[in-house]
Amino acid sequence: MEHAAVASAAVVLNIPVITSMVLRNLPAKSLNACSRVCKTWNMIAKTVKQRRKSMSCFFVGYEEGEILDGLAAVIMSTVQDLMIEPSVLFMYCTSQLYEQQLTLPTRHHMRHPRASKCMLSSVGDLVRKVLPKKCKLLAASSDGIVGTSKDLKKTTEVEGELALSCLFLPHVEDVEFFTFNVDIYSYANQMDETHSGLTYLTGLSTVPSDKDVKAVFFFCDEPFCPPEIGYTLLQMYDNAVIAGGYVDNLITSDPNPHDDASESGSASLMCVALCGPQVKVRSVVIKEDIHTPEEVERVLKQLKDCNLPEERSYAFMFACLGRGKGHYGCENVESSVFRKMFPKTPLLGFFGNGEIGFNFLQKYQNEAPDTTCDNFQSNPTHGNSVRSARILEGMKKPLPKLYHAYTTIICMVSVV
Repeated sequence: MEHAAVASAAVVLNIPVITSMVLRNLPAKSLNACSRVCKTWNMIAKTVKQRRKSMSCFFVGYEEGEILDGLAAVIMSTVQDLMIEPSVLFMYCTSQLYEQQLTLPTRHHMRHPRASKCMLSSVGDLVRKVLPKKCKLLAASSDGIVGTSKDLKKTTEVEGELALSCLFLPHVEDVEFFTFNVDIYSYANQMDETHSGLTYLTGLSTVPSDKDVKAVFFFCDEPFCPPEIGYTLLQMYDNAVIAGGYVDNLITSDPNPHDDASESGSASLMCVALCGPQVKVRSVVIKEDIHTPEEVERVLKQLKDCNLPEERSYAFMFACLGRGKGHYGCENVESSVFRKMFPKTPLLGFFGNGEIGFNFLQKYQNEAPDTTCDNFQSNPTHGNSVRSARILEGMKKPLPKLYHAYTTIICMVSVV
């Protein structure tokens, strides 16, 4: 029996075809462990990881009064069982969950009370611990969230309960995320002193000047944010989508050293710039006068007509707290319409205290800008602080209305 086991191991070790068939069924963490066996296994493991480009989503929700025991183990096993090595994690949790202390799994059933306290963790701290060190955590908490099941069969809107939604993205060549934080109080003081918000934000940005910025996701954990910031970002990154909203808390594993607020861990505004020549981003605004699934479908039809490759896409939903069940009279209206129209695309997001975004509906086959929609203003009056060098040089371009209330922003990202 022992000789047979040794012989079997030798076959797997020495025949690359069999080794490849075995390793390609392992999750990324186990694959990394196997890559240390020998040079052959290392090369095979590297090839397997390079071929894995699919994203992975995760959603878990608890009804009111349901015990949270076991949630930490679910989160840990989800990360350990990922087939991809995540490069970026977008995560949204309800504020009720953010404020909870999760019990970490342990094999020891008898512990001193002081040791038991050490086995508790917030959801943000837990995710930071279990993620690979190179993975960017871009997360926030809000009163409500939107999440999609791993099999993409159901998207759920959860308001006022305990829930967590995640989207794990693999590394893709030439697709990059850059984060930078803005202290809005320092920004306001800078505006009072120099009246140059553009100069201030340019100094904070971590995006290299040669990068092709396709979108900036914009999350603020303060009830008020100077609107000039959003318009300045729009001028800084010409022809990019600006989308996001107001949340309760920001969670990140990548504090920006250029941000003064990062030292105290309480950044007011987190900006996430998505760059890459093969990235396409499109967005629509579901306005406050939309009240039925049929009307939602007509709006999302505009996004459908952009012809983005749905299997290589993911989408964000940034909705007002005034929408959802209270607006439509039943649950999951907007997310269900999206799931019907885009069955192969994961959707996640949150219900916030204000929405940021605009209609950006260039056709995939035609990259000519679409500035004919009613969301654009032909004569913006936001002051010199929101005008980029291009504007000052005479290339005047209409600015969209960015800030909204009682609306939903749907933003779809595709890597082609």
